[in-house]
Amino acid sequence: MARKVYCENTSCKHHKSGDVCDTTVKIGSNGKCKSFEKGFVYYFHRVWDELGDSNYIDFVKINRDDDLRIGIFMVCKVYGISFSEMEWGLCRILMFKESPKGEALHYDDIVSREMNHEEFDKLFRDFQNGILPSVTHEKTKKDSQPFGWLSPMGEFTEGDFAEHEEAAERIIEKSGFGDEYEDWLMSNGEGVTCRDFLSEVKGYCLIHNPAGYGGYIVSNVKQLTKKQKEFLYGYFMDIGDKFKADQYMD
Repeated sequence: MARKVYCENTSCKHHKSGDVCDTTVKIGSNGKCKSFEKGFVYYFHRVWDELGDSNYIDFVKINRDDDLRIGIFMVCKVYGISFSEMEWGLCRILMFKESPKGEALHYDDIVSREMNHEEFDKLFRDFQNGILPSVTHEKTKKDSQPFGWLSPMGEFTEGDFAEHEEAAERIIEKSGFGDEYEDWLMSNGEGVTCRDFLSEVKGYCLIHNPAGYGGYIVSNVKQLTKKQKEFLYGYFMDIGDKFKADQYMD
């Protein structure tokens, strides 16, 4: 005789009112349900899980998870909010906001807002018809870019991780800066490097990553030139990083 199965997993499409499951339940050898299928609210729950008690979500998680990106889209539509991106060094985060200059919202701030039932119903109908928002990443020209030095004229010289000083030495020699560099050394004493000379005297900027994994940092002492900004815009657009590219638009 068939028996009702009670389950509190509201993220599953088979969950019904009263915590009843509407499908034949299969339990795997590890004791977990093998009948789980993503329900409509699953995508909202992905956002709430990642948001937790904070007011931001790390882009490392967003970039790796299509379901989380779908959830973010749905949350914005249903609750009438938007989001902004912020960056510190190699860390980039997403924050939900009521307006571009508003405060970052926590979970309680979001769910206390009045829902847009028209948007909710539209998204739900689409889900029932097997349609989900398209939020996958567009294919980019490149997966990554090399590190290196960028001159004020927009000329790029590659320098591998932890080899930026050696690359700076090569630039000084190739560009005929040797005598000027020696005079600068005499004036500044011990502790200065070829890197310091390129940055402080010649206006070079360095694209690097001190941590040695993922992400790019642009370090400059002097104000970036138009040629440098143009190069950096293309550099980041080539790997599909429009957020970082836009930082170098005049």
